Parts: sequence; C-alpha cells; structure tokens
Amino acid sequence: MSGEIVVAGVHHVVVAESSPFERQFILTGLKAFPATALGILLLIFGSIIGLGTTTSRKLSNRDSTVRSLARLADAFILIQSFQGDPRRPVPSLWNARLGVKPAGDLWKRQGGMLWWQAWSLDGEAYLILPATLAQTQAQHSFGQRLGNLVVIGTDQLHREQLMQRIDTVKPQSEAFAEGGLFQSCLNSLSLRPSVYWSADALASVSGTLAPLLQQGREGCMQLRLQGRTLQWSGVIGQRPLRTNPVKAQLVRWNRSNVEAGPAEQSSLLRVDGSALQLIFGTLLSRQIIQVPLEQNYGISEVLRSRISASPFSLRLVPRPTGLYRAGLQLQIPVPNDQASWMKVLSTVSDRLKSRGFASPQPSADPNVQEQQLWFKADDPKKTIIGGWRWLGGKGQPLLSIGFGIKPEEKRFLRDLGASKAASLIVQADPSTLATMDLLSGRWPKPMTKASTMTFQVKPLDASGPTTSRGLWRLQGQLTLPQS
Repeated sequence: MSGEIVVAGVHHVVVAESSPFERQFILTGLKAFPATALGILLLIFGSIIGLGTTTSRKLSNRDSTVRSLARLADAFILIQSFQGDPRRPVPSLWNARLGVKPAGDLWKRQGGMLWWQAWSLDGEAYLILPATLAQTQAQHSFGQRLGNLVVIGTDQLHREQLMQRIDTVKPQSEAFAEGGLFQSCLNSLSLRPSVYWSADALASVSGTLAPLLQQGREGCMQLRLQGRTLQWSGVIGQRPLRTNPVKAQLVRWNRSNVEAGPAEQSSLLRVDGSALQLIFGTLLSRQIIQVPLEQNYGISEVLRSRISASPFSLRLVPRPTGLYRAGLQLQIPVPNDQASWMKVLSTVSDRLKSRGFASPQPSADPNVQEQQLWFKADDPKKTIIGGWRWLGGKGQPLLSIGFGIKPEEKRFLRDLGASKAASLIVQADPSTLATMDLLSGRWPKPMTKASTMTFQVKPLDASGPTTSRGLWRLQGQLTLPQS
C-alpha cells in the first residue's frame, strides 16, 4: 500500500515533464520496486531535514553564545574574541588558567575555534572557551559555565566575584535594542576577531588621556591582520550602545583604510580635526575649567563656543634638549575674531609675567613682530618654553601656539574639506611615545610596540536621524614589529 501511495505521488510529477514512453518506463519501474522508490524518497527528505536541523542547531548555538556574551558584557569592562590557530604558540593566558600541559593539549584540539578574553574592573583577565571544548578542563580551573561558554578565572574567589557581578546585572542582560548596535557587537564577537569595551575600560586603558577620548567612551570594532598590519573598523559613541536602536555595518574595509596623507617623520603625534570639541569638548564643558578661563583669561562662553567649533591641527614634536622632552604645537584659524583673541592673549601675557615668566626684547624684524615668546625669568639660558604668533595675514589670520616649544613659523593646518566629512585624523609613533614615557595608561602591547599608527573618526551618519548623532565610525591600522 505504501508503495502505491509513493507511485501515485510521483505520478503527478512525471506526467507533466516526461514523454509517454518515459512516463510508462518510470511508472513500470516504480511499480516493480516500490520499496526502493520509497527508500530513495525517504533518503532525500531525510537529508533535507538533516540539513535544516544542522543549520538550525548552528543558529541556536550562535544565539546561545550571543546571549551569554550579553550577560558577560555587563560583568566585564572589555571582551575580545580571537581566532584560534593550532600552528601558533599556546597563548600565555591559556597556560596561566589551564596549566601548561592541559593548555597545550587543548590548543592542539581546538582547530581554529573562536575563544575570548575578558577583563574585569580590577584588571583581572578571564579566559572564555566554548563549553564543548573546555568542559573537563574548566572543572579543574575554576571555570563557570554560562550557556555554551565557560569562563575561567584564577581562583575560587574570582569565580565567586564573577557570579556576583553576573547575578547583579542579570535583569539587564536582555535589555538591548533588537537589531541595534549592541547586538551587532555581540554578533561580531560570536563570529570573528572583534573587541567590545565600556567607559570603564577606556578609563583604565588610556590613563590620563581619557578626558581627550570621550567621543569613544564605548564601542566595538572588528579586527583583521594583513601581514604586519593590524586593521580595525567599528563604531564608537559617548553613550552606551546597549539601548541604541541604530543599525550600522561595523566594518567598511577599504584599500587605504585611512585617508591620513603622508606621515610626518618629525612628529611623535599629529591630530587634525574639524572641531576642537572632538578632543577638548569634555574639558571645556566642566565648570572647574570654565570658571578660571572666564575669570582669569576673559574667555567667555561665546568665545569658548567658537573655540570648540574651530578646526585645528595639533602635533607633538620631540625636543633633544631643553626643559621638556617634547613640545606641543597647535594651529587654529580665527577668521573675523582676531580682536577677541588679541584681548585674551594680552591677559595671558599679564598672568605669565606675574608668575615669573619673561619675553625676549621685541624684534625689529617685521616677520616676527606678530610673535610672542616666553622663558623662565630665572633661566640664564633663556630657553623658550612656549609662545604664539600670527600667520596668514589679516585676511585669514591663523593662530600658531607652542607649549614647551616655539610656535611653528609655517602653516601646517590641514584642510579636511576634501576628506569626505572626516572629523578627526590621527597619526602617531606609539613605540617612541612609549619609550619616552609619554604614553600613559595600560595600552595593549601590540600598540606600544607599533612603529606607526593611523586612524580616522567620521560621523556614523551625518545626515541621519537624531538617534545616530553622537555615534562615530572609527577606522585605523598600526604596523606591528617584526617579531
């Protein structure tokens, strides 16, 4: 009976698409071997069902990983995913958390799976592995299972602290906008090398530089290694990404990656921006900064707003001799506002004189009459430690300022108009900055060892809805050392 049902079902297919002879041949064969026909059909349908089940299982596993990462993102300040490679040495964190022999055996078996490293607020690093890979090892390594992930700390105390943090934030772990930026970050962490950080992580990593980096208090990026070049692309913002409903593609790789232009060999750091508020906005918004600026230097709220909105170029230049190891040079255009600045600079001059600074005798050279330099009055060498000068003439006045160094005599202000709404471009020599002890914070070793680093920050969508404002696309790259 079952064979007849199968034949009847197939009949509707073969009648429409076969010749009379072919139809007769196929139906005769199926009637002669009904069990074979049924087996073939069951095999085909079984394969389709099996494929769908496998795909569904993979999606379910990934969803479980994303949910677990959502809970961990509340408990940790930074999470980074890595692509395993058994051909490379065992990571030191694996050895430290699992033991050298178990870590080596597990590293050989992992076969290129993703694994994660997470940092807590106290600086403790945790190893996170897929549960299918690390069930046995985790039991002996203070591991804690969360969904299909296992989180491994150093000892029982850190394991208990982890669970306390997770239990505290558990009600919040599901509260993120479906399809929004935070979910994009989690999906990226579950699929490929990526990193997600919170405001606490930024403060911990950047140290005293944190107030200048507030545009990227929270963010996530995808990473890729091209030879000795480490590249990144992602989204940053001042507010938490969790509740932001904006949908955005994290990655936009391009050939040059960053439109930074030729690097300056003489600069340790160069920053070009469309508005000073991108790096000094947080400082200028604080009352403790605003009050002395207004009371002591006459920089009113109106002038502060103009300063904040002004484009700029800034560079850090090494000094082989003198009181400082490096000097900071800044150039900003002040069209139609030179008189206000002259008044402010006059007040600054009075303050400097009252604090024991002096200026060289005025020069008769008309090229330097617009220049004001300063040195410590008790310094017999009269080493210049700063000053300012006007460039560009009356039509387009440009204020060139030096801190710890003479102001630059030539224009280096970069016009960002051709950079397609580039808001900030940074070029740096991190290894030299670190050697000179000018790079504070707990930056990762690849960065402190890099010979060059460039990145740019652009509005995520300058013409988009208000919900996307305050979000920025960050792209960059650094050159890793040979070793």
